[in-house]
Amino acid sequence: MSRRNIFVLSGGGSRGAGQVGMLRVLGEAGIFPDVLVGGSVGAINACFMGSHPTLEALDELAERWLGMSEEVLCGRRRGVVLNVARRRPYLFSADRFRRMVAAWVPTYHLEDLAIPVRVATTDIATGRPVHHDRGYIPDVLAASAALPAIFPPVVLRGPDGPMTHVDAGVAENVPLSGAAAVARPGDRVWVLDVTRAPSTPRILRNPLDVLIASLAASVRNRDEPAFPDGTEIVRCKLDESYDCGPVFDFSHTPELFRLGEEAAAAALESVTDASLAA
Repeated sequence: MSRRNIFVLSGGGSRGAGQVGMLRVLGEAGIFPDVLVGGSVGAINACFMGSHPTLEALDELAERWLGMSEEVLCGRRRGVVLNVARRRPYLFSADRFRRMVAAWVPTYHLEDLAIPVRVATTDIATGRPVHHDRGYIPDVLAASAALPAIFPPVVLRGPDGPMTHVDAGVAENVPLSGAAAVARPGDRVWVLDVTRAPSTPRILRNPLDVLIASLAASVRNRDEPAFPDGTEIVRCKLDESYDCGPVFDFSHTPELFRLGEEAAAAALESVTDASLAA
């Protein structure tokens, strides 16, 4: 049985731009995913890659990221006032997010993507990660990125009926369990990790920063899942010392591209030439 490359794309808000640089360096080295697993912003990048599985398409993904802004993702802030006044359980509607997903990913359903993609969410009733390889992409991605209190939770139908889902990072910011469930002995798992552990002390600029820091604190000490014997894990880790500001600050995208390229290049150096050829 031939070795597969499984790409795991973490959450991380605006730091998700770093995954573009990682994907580019890996693609230039001839390494492309056979399976993609993504959570939150990583799920968006994963679905783009799943529908555009070429090195050339990464130029388009980079252009998409360079055009990203809080307004593109969330809409105008005046909508927050209306949502609070109407006592809705979220600050931003997911309408803009869904339109963005439809523009980025031309395929409607996960099962129709050119490369298999598993999208991670969190079942709000249990707090456990759920991994979807079927479903309507705008709905599943809206659930995967539904930061509690920021975006509305999403009801998805599963084998046990409809369940309410929120951001993947509530359960697992790097969705390794979604990869462990499908990995086989001999597979290579590339972890494209753009998360950043909150520093102490940290300036918490707004309520969103407090929420993100709290979520990170709740998941960063959880044990990693066990992979089958013979599975190789290769970690591409974005520089944690680089602070690109709040989760929706997209003004550092070019620098994040560069840092992602550096992280992937370092990961490649850790893998022997013989191993890459195997």
